[in-house]
Amino acid sequence: MRILLLGANGQLGSDIARLWPGQPGIELVPATRADADVTDLAAVRALVERTRPGLVINTTAFHNLPLCEQDPVTAMTVNVAGGWNVAAAAREAGAAVVQFSTDYVFDGEKRTPYLETDARRALNIYGAAKIAAEDAVRIANPDHLIVRVSGLYGLAGSAGKGGNFVETMLRLAREGQPIRVVADQVTAPTNTAEIAEGLLPLLRDGLRGTIHLAAGGETSWYTFARAIFELRGLAPECTPTTTAEFGGPVRRPLYSVLGSARVPRLRHWREGLERYLREKHGALS
Repeated sequence: MRILLLGANGQLGSDIARLWPGQPGIELVPATRADADVTDLAAVRALVERTRPGLVINTTAFHNLPLCEQDPVTAMTVNVAGGWNVAAAAREAGAAVVQFSTDYVFDGEKRTPYLETDARRALNIYGAAKIAAEDAVRIANPDHLIVRVSGLYGLAGSAGKGGNFVETMLRLAREGQPIRVVADQVTAPTNTAEIAEGLLPLLRDGLRGTIHLAAGGETSWYTFARAIFELRGLAPECTPTTTAEFGGPVRRPLYSVLGSARVPRLRHWREGLERYLREKHGALS
């Protein structure tokens, strides 16, 4: 299976690029924005024609939530037009496409894990862009797999967000600053390495359509932060707050746990966190 990976230097893409080479039957061709900007259809077409993959994976996204609210045109261009361009170029070359999406396509009104068939309703521009991206990909390339994920963190960090939640918490703890974390937003934070490893067998099986691929269990961001500190042997001043008290320009779903009616959930979120901390920072406390 020859696979073209777009966004290979991003948080999720870098873990795919790190963990897939050497896997039997997999020939991975990593590509970054320097190779082709997804908003440039001609450049994407040229890259696909040059590499001749059987599968194209698009991990690129514009996902800084406050910036999406400030600049919806760029949010839509990168996420929607970019997704369409990748899917269309793949279809023209006879290749399948994998497009990543998000738990933020849901409004958080449920209190049980969202399934693939649940109605989508975004609360912010990023979520709206990803809903449109999903639909664009479905239209552009019938041979598709849309993978919704949640609360990503990985070794490479997110360039668009200046790192990830885990590293932000550890930095604030080292600086001795009082920390406030929302306790009423519940999700399942997911290590990108777990997604990379969980996705590969699904692709080998030829799975298509829409799936949810996220950590098992559920937790608030406050409880997740407390677990980070506990596993690193830290005891900073950390207090829970509410979304309303915390404020901010972006509406976020209060419950965005992803379940699945199609594939098994990944390992429990705490196991994914333990793995990340061992790989990034060494032995746990």
